[in-house]
Amino acid sequence: MGIKMKKKMWIILLSVLFLGVYLTGGKILDRFSEDIMKAKVLSMEEINLLCEGKEDAFMESEITLNGGKIAYDSEQNLLLVPQNLSEEQFEGSLQVPDGKLYFLEDEALGDKAQTIRESKMLHLFWIRDTRCWMYNVYFTGMPVASIDTKEVSEEEISSGEIWVYDPYHSAAEYQKAECTWHLRGATSLNYEKSSYRLTLTDKKLSLLGMRKDDDWMLHSLYDDEGLIHNKLSYEVWQEIAASNDVNHDEGISMEYVELFLDDTYLGVYGLSERIDKKALHLNDKDILYKCKDQKDPGLDDFYSELTEEMTPTFVWKHPKDFEMEDWEPLRKWVSMFCFEEFEDYESAAAILNMENAVDYNLFNMLTCGMDNIMKNIYFHADYQEDGSYRFIKIPWDLNMTWGNSWIDDGNCNFNRFQEKNFDGDDGWTPDMYLLYEHVPEKTGPLLADRWQELRVNIITKEALYEKLDSEFAYLYDSGAYIRNRQKWPPKGEYWQDEYIYEYVDRRIDFLDGYFEQMRRQGG
Repeated sequence: MGIKMKKKMWIILLSVLFLGVYLTGGKILDRFSEDIMKAKVLSMEEINLLCEGKEDAFMESEITLNGGKIAYDSEQNLLLVPQNLSEEQFEGSLQVPDGKLYFLEDEALGDKAQTIRESKMLHLFWIRDTRCWMYNVYFTGMPVASIDTKEVSEEEISSGEIWVYDPYHSAAEYQKAECTWHLRGATSLNYEKSSYRLTLTDKKLSLLGMRKDDDWMLHSLYDDEGLIHNKLSYEVWQEIAASNDVNHDEGISMEYVELFLDDTYLGVYGLSERIDKKALHLNDKDILYKCKDQKDPGLDDFYSELTEEMTPTFVWKHPKDFEMEDWEPLRKWVSMFCFEEFEDYESAAAILNMENAVDYNLFNMLTCGMDNIMKNIYFHADYQEDGSYRFIKIPWDLNMTWGNSWIDDGNCNFNRFQEKNFDGDDGWTPDMYLLYEHVPEKTGPLLADRWQELRVNIITKEALYEKLDSEFAYLYDSGAYIRNRQKWPPKGEYWQDEYIYEYVDRRIDFLDGYFEQMRRQGG
């Protein structure tokens, strides 16, 4: 929408609001004892008086909140102002380089929680010596990130500046850094809503309460209608991994943020840490591979250094320099568990960190992670003192979980909730499945006993319901869920929040019976 169209809409709005305008002897009414964020609240009649004789001209947004940039969408002439949901009153100070700001009086200004939750639009006027302009204002209970492009390289890597306004974690409330970013993903590269890899180039920051770093991911969550599957999965895995004795297998954290890019609102994103050397505390002898394909790899069809016509099943992640023989630990895992070159239980279990292998298998069966059986896993080959390696698995890209399955609708692979996931024995990883198939009397009790341990505090219906309640409350109370759906309307009417609650209820019941039967057979 161009400036002329914005001006036309503004004039139309004023024409409607000015009906019944009355002047009060040339004096501005002063009926409000309190300002909102240092901006006075006035009636339309009062604003009309202040704008009399001034040009109604668009002005680039130079409005700041506590000194930090406010995210702006030029198409909607929209300002998005972050607020802490725990505070009863609107907090912060709105400022402009000159002139004054005024809110148009509205009942919504008297009920902060409802205004934010229902994503109500308010109007803010910037009145200067010769000009005045009205902005559409929304308040959000979610952190906001705004990226501005300065240049784009021939490799399509953009560089510029990012502002992150976080009313919950940052002492300064907003953070600013130079940065680069580029598109990321495989299937998601074709989505309307893109995901990005974000790199801070002049400093490391702790964003949204996560670790201090310069390397971040912005997940579009475009194929996750509920916006919740990835974040819930990461949190549950972290709790499971934290309860075992394996060092640094908890993976990464993700937090929600509303994202703007070059004065365009992009909706709700998942900002996450990266799974890398820092997250896993890798040393120079440790190796990190990533599985990026669900197919069964051939022994000579999984290296990252293949011809351009071939897509490797695994890619190399750490260390930076490697020789072809450094693939040997992974070749051994593939040979044994994908091609069933099984010798005996002890030799097979020796190349696994069994605590991690058991926990990952249970986690993937709980979530029915059909896209995380082998694909979307980071394989950490943990170096042992005797020169051998044991594999630790870390999950990644967990959108197709908690009852959702891929359905290709001809436009985009959106995940769809399917009842068949309630009670299927899906989710087995290749290594644990092979161990159970060959030696059920040892593998079965391991899985069944650990399942019972996790059922005490972590994998309980009450604990998972509480997590779901908290995430959904945040998405709705922040108003972000409404705005995201307006920006990216559903591709179908399949999603209902209660689906995932039903899945938790029925999946846990099924797995309780499944592992109890496994225990009896093992005994």
